[in-house]
Amino acid sequence: MTTILATRCLGDIRGKTGEGVTQFLGVKYANLKNRFADAELVEERKGDILDATADGPTALSPPVGCEIELGHVQHSLPKKDLTQSDVDCLNLNVAVPSNATPSSKLPVLVYIHGGGLFIGANSWPQNDLLRLVKLSIEKNLPVVVVAINYRLGAPGFLTSEELRNAGYRANNGLRDQRMALAWVRKHIEDFGGDPENITAAGMSAGGAAVTYHLHSQKPLFKRAISMSGTSLFVPALPYEVHEENYKHAMAALGLNDIAAEERVKALLEMPGHELIAKLPPSVLVSPAIDSDIVLPGITYNELGKPNSKALPGHSWCQDLLIGDAEVDTSILQVVAPRINANCTERFISAVRQVLASHPEEAQRILDFYGITEDTPDEKSISSIFKFSADILCHAAALSFARGWNGNAYVYHFNEGNPWDGPWKGHANHILDTAYLFQTFTEYLSPEQQKVGTAFAEDFFKFCHGLAPWPAITPGEINSGFSARVYGPSDQGKISGVVTEAFGGDSMRRSILFDGASKVPLDDLAKVFVNFMAS
Repeated sequence: MTTILATRCLGDIRGKTGEGVTQFLGVKYANLKNRFADAELVEERKGDILDATADGPTALSPPVGCEIELGHVQHSLPKKDLTQSDVDCLNLNVAVPSNATPSSKLPVLVYIHGGGLFIGANSWPQNDLLRLVKLSIEKNLPVVVVAINYRLGAPGFLTSEELRNAGYRANNGLRDQRMALAWVRKHIEDFGGDPENITAAGMSAGGAAVTYHLHSQKPLFKRAISMSGTSLFVPALPYEVHEENYKHAMAALGLNDIAAEERVKALLEMPGHELIAKLPPSVLVSPAIDSDIVLPGITYNELGKPNSKALPGHSWCQDLLIGDAEVDTSILQVVAPRINANCTERFISAVRQVLASHPEEAQRILDFYGITEDTPDEKSISSIFKFSADILCHAAALSFARGWNGNAYVYHFNEGNPWDGPWKGHANHILDTAYLFQTFTEYLSPEQQKVGTAFAEDFFKFCHGLAPWPAITPGEINSGFSARVYGPSDQGKISGVVTEAFGGDSMRRSILFDGASKVPLDDLAKVFVNFMAS
């Protein structure tokens, strides 16, 4: 059935109601004059009833993106027929308890999807909000959930001096997300949400985006959730790297040999499907260090200092919930399909080059991960995934948590993938969102369902300002530490709390921290950067 919501500034909006939840789909939060322009906030709307019963257009991206993500989850869902648009993609979906009113003032969870900044959509079937909000009602912890679209790929993150000179700023995708948060603050009360109680959450690149928004001087949200992704996992690049990347993109598009003004015009007018099809994977999609949206100097060392002042958000974001999955860097096999090629030699070379002044530490790391010159590539790659998960995800999460000024809650998702595929039995990247959103429930066993329910319920508690488990002692991971663990259910474990950062039920390795006094985490991260660059 449909429901009409009367709003103060947006007129009447028609949503769809079922199972105690009302959803408003494809609601535009900002307008675009062209694919590279600044987003303009929708502050008011006049006219007929706005029909919000169907998904809005997604951002320009490879058309097989949803299949790529579900392929990594290792289970499919019924496919949706979704359209793409370069200027009408800035829309959001809102799901609320059907009895919510403007006086309800429910906590608001704003979800930023992942996808490496080049794929993803709020309307993909795995991101459906109905069951998540329904569960929050059943647990007496009702929330309003908002899922947003933002520009991806070239429209979202391509930048160069000539684009900026033409008036097109860097980091459009992140700017879109901030515009969506502004829309939520202005309008969410009409839907039953509390504009003063917003939690920004994201998965993978979406989790990284949440941590980038902590660069803002202006308060954007009250709480933050980073799932399997931080700015240390999805690093921003300086303008000079983006400049070379832009030249590479222009060559791929056949636009190198024309005047700058004509080149920008061609970028704006080229059909969207052609733009996406012509840009090869070697064209980087990354935030830019513009000293505006993205600040320089955000390192493991600076973030991990007690009461860190590295991020302006440390002063205005109250609580942080941050975690990882057992094998988060499994996603590298998707975004870098040639990662296996000659990986043994490349990894050994990267370790020894970066740690040249610490040869004993270099050898200790190689020995721990079991990589020698004679190790076959097909065996080394699994060890390299472990190393990369340890530094890019686990160490990154601990660095953010230990330097947090408020309450920081750490979790580890250890529930094994139940479906056939290379990651069966392991908690691979993206799997935790499949459990969180409850969209795969009918394909899970009762014990697996309990893991998803426990995971989601802790998120609801966090949004309500309740401690889902003990926060860590600021600045510490060796004492006063606690983390929530989820699974593995096939070992009779649904959820629990560990009091040590490494070993046991945490299923996390201490190797990179054992030598941290000799080799900083930032240097160990360079090992991975050099490995990928090779």
